[in-house]
Amino acid sequence: MRIFKWPTDKPLPEEFLAEMKPVTDSGGVLVYPTSTLYGLGASIRSRAGIGAVLAIKSRPAGMPLTVMASPIQLKSVCRVTETYAPFLKSHDNRVTAVLPALDTAPEELVHEGTLAVRLPCSELTSSLVEVVGPVTSTSANPHGQPTPPDIESIVGILGKAVRVYIDSGRLEGLPTTLIDFTGKKPKILREGALSREEMERIHGR
Repeated sequence: MRIFKWPTDKPLPEEFLAEMKPVTDSGGVLVYPTSTLYGLGASIRSRAGIGAVLAIKSRPAGMPLTVMASPIQLKSVCRVTETYAPFLKSHDNRVTAVLPALDTAPEELVHEGTLAVRLPCSELTSSLVEVVGPVTSTSANPHGQPTPPDIESIVGILGKAVRVYIDSGRLEGLPTTLIDFTGKKPKILREGALSREEMERIHGR
């Protein structure tokens, strides 16, 4: 188990990222900062990693994990619909998008033919997915329990089930807005950081 302190507004060091790729490729789980709270990250190309995250979460069936990916990576696992295209073009990272999954998407993350995806929310997360590839993005806590805002508390809960903790200080923010982009119009499934008014403005561009 390792704790690495780094601010969210800077890319992770190359040497650290070089060490992290073998960890995620082999099924290791990271805790990393998002725009809201800390998240559990495993490579979406590692069945062992996805399984480890699901074991930590203990979520009921039918609650798939979100994927954090760059715009290019996103297009490799799901179809960008006309309704989502303006949001992808704007690089708005306050949205978790429900999109049609492609056959290349890991079946463990697909729910009724769809995949939930979000864009990197900081320089730190951008650098992370660029090197290790798309990762899961779900709160760093067992299902039904609150997510602590600090790494020390998360370590106390998850311990050695997580290989690496990236500590960016105390995190408290609004969750992403969950939007279904599979229909003719975007449909908000969960209110969050992106307001309905902003959604309508971006969609209307």
